[in-house]
Amino acid sequence: MHGRVNTSEESDDRGGRDMTSVDARHSPFYAWIDHVAIRALVRAAVDLPAGERLVLIKGLIPGLVDDIGVAAFESFLDEVRIKAQRYAEAVAHPGEGGATRRIASEPLGGPVRDGEAHLPGTRDPRRPGGRALERQWETAFWDEIGGTTEHDSRADRARRY
Repeated sequence: MHGRVNTSEESDDRGGRDMTSVDARHSPFYAWIDHVAIRALVRAAVDLPAGERLVLIKGLIPGLVDDIGVAAFESFLDEVRIKAQRYAEAVAHPGEGGATRRIASEPLGGPVRDGEAHLPGTRDPRRPGGRALERQWETAFWDEIGGTTEHDSRADRARRY
């Protein structure tokens, strides 16, 4: 499963569409990720034709299933489906904001070194306390599960290469 992150207004044009940069500095589930490397990979992939991007995604599936298992991968696919539906809904109703959306939001939590971890419930910036409260919940959960630190993930990558 994949958690949604806030995005900034900064964007650039890649492959005929805007690439909005991710601002995940406030969630421990995204703070440990090598954002520069991920952004470079995404930008390179977006420049490929749609068919090649699909082949690229299919090429990642066996390794993901080996790493996280079939059940976790199926949950991830459910999140991808939600993300696609929410994107289509937003495009179909420009300028109306999230309050008019009917598709449920993404779950709280997000990626960890060996897969994903989530809290019950979904993101809702309109709840009392909004994103700040969600970040508190995520931070407490991150600490509880012993989430990966930025230093840990870099050391692990260095050992693999």
